[in-house]
Amino acid sequence: MLENAVKHPCSPLRVAIIGARGIPANYGGFDTLVEELSAGLVRDYGQEVTVYCRSDYYETHPPFVSGVRCIYIPSTRIKGFESLFHTFCCSVHALLRPFDVYFVVDPGNAPVVILLKLMGKKTAIHTDGLGWQRTKWGNLARRYYRWVEWLAARGVKNIVTDNPAMLEYYRREYAADSICIAYGSEDRYGVEPAVYEELALVPEGYLLVVARLERENNTDVVIREYVASEVEMPLIVVGDAPYGDEYLKELQQLSNDRVKFAGRINDQGRLNALYRGAYLYLHGHEVGGTNPSLLRAMGLGAVPVAVDVDFNRHVVGEQGFFFRKDPGDLARLLHRLAEASGELAGIRSIVGEWTRNRYSWSDVVTRYAGYFQELAGK
Repeated sequence: MLENAVKHPCSPLRVAIIGARGIPANYGGFDTLVEELSAGLVRDYGQEVTVYCRSDYYETHPPFVSGVRCIYIPSTRIKGFESLFHTFCCSVHALLRPFDVYFVVDPGNAPVVILLKLMGKKTAIHTDGLGWQRTKWGNLARRYYRWVEWLAARGVKNIVTDNPAMLEYYRREYAADSICIAYGSEDRYGVEPAVYEELALVPEGYLLVVARLERENNTDVVIREYVASEVEMPLIVVGDAPYGDEYLKELQQLSNDRVKFAGRINDQGRLNALYRGAYLYLHGHEVGGTNPSLLRAMGLGAVPVAVDVDFNRHVVGEQGFFFRKDPGDLARLLHRLAEASGELAGIRSIVGEWTRNRYSWSDVVTRYAGYFQELAGK
């Protein structure tokens, strides 16, 4: 296990990154990591990085993005099979090229990493959370995610986690070592305040949720408790429901006229403005590791109120608040915090700098560069 990766690599490497939807990032945490990591390795360390992208998610297919070579390969849209199918196709393509390191994201792709290892390739896999706990998957898919988790621990071995709680989980459940490298939090998109007028909002006069609308992200709990709290500030819900219209209908039924569904916002400047202007950022994610949306919100100065799980405890520290899913717990907290503007102003004044210092993309890139250097044996 490559736990003590060097911090200042110098030898140029050829790195293939496989398993995400691609760059620029337009979906979730893996894509954000891949975009920041690949561009940083090229910019800061002169590495030759190739990112494999799912062609049907991009209207245009430029050969390079921020100096990173992009290879576009189509995939199926069959739920639960898309990522593995695309990763397999990309790996076959990548095997024909002389890469020094093959970095695969998403634990569901562990079987492909085993294939690469059997072909003698230097491989590592990024595991971001407990996929078998995600309720969007059926029983078969959940059993599959449990199996690939075991496969990653026993067969891949070169595991990258993004949260100390995940590192401890692999150590406790499988006696498997891993290296923990979180995400960064810096904003690279600026702030577009026009969104306030578009949504009829006043800065620090609304609560914010940004999430894929899936049950394990607990948006239903947040909305139910917000309505019960009788807080007058509106609740803005940003995100779509890619795997379930029924859940979206349930959320709408739980809501009152103060809950505004803004849908998915792709304009990053507008999204940043919403983060920065939020009175509170409500975070219900409980299955994944370190969540990029939570880091981004905190990096922009938002005060987090997160569901009380180890993953979030490690990220938020003492710079925010936590709630249990018990009926009434979050409602009482929101009611109290709505009258605690002075207390929140104190946190808001330091949370941005605290987060950016602790979660820096520059540090993330440096640690990965050292890890890949040692993995490649150069």
